[in-house]
Parts: sequence; C-alpha cells; structure tokens
Amino acid sequence: MVDTLLGAELRTAVDRGELIASFQPQFDLASKRIVAVEALCRWLHPELGLLMPYAFIPIAEASDLIHSIGHFMVDEASAALTEWQAAGITVGVAVNVSPVQLTSTDIVDHLSALVRDTGVDPTGITLEITETSPILDLATAWQRLDALRELGVAISIDDYGTGHSSLSRLDDLKADELKIDQSLVKSDSPEVHHHLGDVVKYAHDRGIRVVAEGVETLAQLERVTSLGCDRAQGFLLGQPMSKRELEKLLR
Repeated sequence: MVDTLLGAELRTAVDRGELIASFQPQFDLASKRIVAVEALCRWLHPELGLLMPYAFIPIAEASDLIHSIGHFMVDEASAALTEWQAAGITVGVAVNVSPVQLTSTDIVDHLSALVRDTGVDPTGITLEITETSPILDLATAWQRLDALRELGVAISIDDYGTGHSSLSRLDDLKADELKIDQSLVKSDSPEVHHHLGDVVKYAHDRGIRVVAEGVETLAQLERVTSLGCDRAQGFLLGQPMSKRELEKLLR
C-alpha cells in the first residue's frame, strides 16, 4: 500500500519540483584533490521529508518513471558540469543509471539531444551502472553502452561486491571505471582485503579506474590507498551537498 501511494506521488514529483540533486565529492588519492562529483537523487517529500533513493528508485524501476527521473538527474548533472567548466573548474560528474534504462534507447536519445542542444562536454560525464536490478539482456545493454561511449561519456560499474556485480561484468560492459561498494571498504576481514587487492590489480591490468565508496574513517582511507585505489568518496571526505555548497568547496 505504501509503495502504491509513493508510486502515485512519484509520478508527479518531478513536475512539482520535489526531486533534487545532491553532489558528493570524489578525491584523487594521489593528488588529494577533488576530481569528480557524484550526482545523487533525493526526493523532498512534502509530508515524509527527505527520502533516499532506496525508498523510491525500486518503485521507479518497476514502471516507466525511472526514465523521467533519469532525464532529471542527467539534466541536473549536465547543467552543473557546464557551469563549472565555464568558471574554469575542472571536475567530472557521475550520474547513476539503472539497468532498466538500458532496455530502451531513451537514455541514449536524451543524452544525444542534451549534448547537441546545450554544448555540454560529454567527456566530463560518467554513467554509473547501478546494481539495483540485473541486466537481463546483455546484447541490448552492449548496444546502448556502445552508443553512449560514442558520445564520449565514460561507463562505470557501481556497487562492486553486491547484487549482480562480478569482475566479468567489467569485460562484458567494457567499463572505464569500477566502484567498490562500501560494504567491502568497511570490512575488517583479511580475506576481503586480499580479494580487494586482486580486484584492483584485475582492473588496473585492463586500464580501468578504481573508486572506493563509503570511506568513513582514516583507517579505511589508508587501506584503500594502500590497496592501490585511484579515487575515494565517503563521509570522511565530504558528504552529499547542494551544488552551491560544492562550488564553494571547489573554489
């Protein structure tokens, strides 16, 4: 019943201006500088308050709503990227993409039009393929991702270590980046640390960038640095914030 009610309200949430984009900084571990940000969707519900993606993205994925939400987030990320580039700020922007969005040409068509109409530099955009649902049709996904790569965007495999992720997925989807899920980053298990070392090597051997998510302590930061991760993000380094707050940090 709750999901049904949220689904009905979510259908008009974009038009009512209730969806917002927050931005979380991503640091290069060698230079200690912010090199990218991840655009994260939030729903400012008029009665329930601020809702995180896990509360409404599965509902959106079960309907066509994921496409309109995807449009909104790509638009927000592109607008921010264009503003920062115009101000001489060099930083990339990552946007989550559900596997459901790869079942149609919608995401490709929307990004193509955006690049054509706004002049945004697509090489500054990374699309993170999430683990919220499996990719059931790899052949179709390949076609969509190849078309997106032709536009100039980078492809990232998000949430490695959860759900449907595997190292073979890096090869299947010709990924440019791998993001290690926070559940592995936070683990104190020597076996997990050894596995992560193998993962980083596997990725680097293929020229794939590795990002550690959910870094919340100095010990975790030191660990992912010693493992050879290229970038890190998490509450220790910076919480999700508004575009204006992030601009102050970037400047």
